Amino acid sequence: MTDLPHPARSPLRSLAHHIWTQERVWLVCIAVLAAVAALDAPLAVTSAQFTATNLLVAAYAGATGADGLIARAFTGSPAVMIAIAALAGGVSPFCSCGVIPLIAALLAMGVPLSAVMAFWLASPLMDPAMFVVTSGALGLPFALGKTLAAVWSLVKPRVFAAYVGLAMIGALLAGLAWSLAALLIA
Repeated sequence: MTDLPHPARSPLRSLAHHIWTQERVWLVCIAVLAAVAALDAPLAVTSAQFTATNLLVAAYAGATGADGLIARAFTGSPAVMIAIAALAGGVSPFCSCGVIPLIAALLAMGVPLSAVMAFWLASPLMDPAMFVVTSGALGLPFALGKTLAAVWSLVKPRVFAAYVGLAMIGALLAGLAWSLAALLIA
């Protein structure tokens, strides 16, 4: 062993080393956004806007102490936590991609995974925009029924399995009908 000191790193090299070893998630996010930009620039701009908005909301919650209030809302009985999270997700205006930074913030706040998953699944299932579109296309009773089914399915595992199963069957039938219509037209 020698007592020679390690050579000093340049600030740029030190920053690069820190980013590579400590911030790999950000590197992956930037790489994915760059790949999307290479394939579809307008989509990349929209994705960056959604991500930035959600990061700002999460940062605001952390800076103002609202994260503690949010975390306290998710205490008590697991069934109550899941129901609150499903209801909150159902009225949140986040899509399935835009909700991810908020989910990371909820997990960092110590919110139980079961409640976070309920929020995550309910948010794109029935957000306010989806409610308006569904009620306009299929009527208010259907939109209300879908909202109640989405929330209830996240509280009861069997109902959730039925909801997902019926959604998959519906998607399969819609895809088959669309393919058949395309064959008949062509």
